Amino acid sequence: MDISADRAKLHNRLKDLAARWEEVKSVWDDSVRREFEEGHWQSQEVLVLAALRAMDQLATVMVQARHDCS
Repeated sequence: MDISADRAKLHNRLKDLAARWEEVKSVWDDSVRREFEEGHWQSQEVLVLAALRAMDQLATVMVQARHDCS
């Protein structure tokens, strides 16, 4: 299990998705887009950022467990 690699993949996917969302926002500017952003995009972004923080904490715990068990 390589949490660091998976965390990096998730972070990169979020970064790519955020960049694409910015592109979409430049051509889609109406109430539906704003509702989507507020109702879906922002909440998903918050959840992914929370997952990244949790993965950071888990990686620290795993390093300590490996150290303690060796």
